[in-house]
Amino acid sequence: MFLKVKLNVRSATGYFISAYVIVTILAYLASYLVSIFIQLPPQAPGGNMFDSPEFVKSVPYHLLINLLIWTLFSYMYFRTNQKRGFNTTGPVYLGLFWLLAAMLTDMVFFVLIPSPVALSFHQFYIEYQPWISITYGIVFISPLLSYLLIKNRT
Repeated sequence: MFLKVKLNVRSATGYFISAYVIVTILAYLASYLVSIFIQLPPQAPGGNMFDSPEFVKSVPYHLLINLLIWTLFSYMYFRTNQKRGFNTTGPVYLGLFWLLAAMLTDMVFFVLIPSPVALSFHQFYIEYQPWISITYGIVFISPLLSYLLIKNRT
């Protein structure tokens, strides 16, 4: 027997795109602000962004940004798309949907498309450990956190 979960794919996609763009902008901004306030030495020529001192120092802030934004956007999704009495299957499916979308989007924009911030598969998925796994965990768990917030408020 399959669970029938009503996931508003259009709304989930819209919230995903919005959250993803905001997280990306805020993460770059955090790295930039760290470089200004701490006055770190410039990155060595030819290095990847994960080796830059400002990026390394700002990674914990990136995780906090991810946690706050993904939880906020999943909260907004549930407040506009779910009726009272929804259960944990909705947040799990939204978390899985967003996790897969984030993984595909990251692969396309940070690995496959050549750009100044593009990385190899190895750099992105191996050298960026444990941060990328923690980030994906945050994307997945944020709808569950929002569910708990909504459930505890009602």
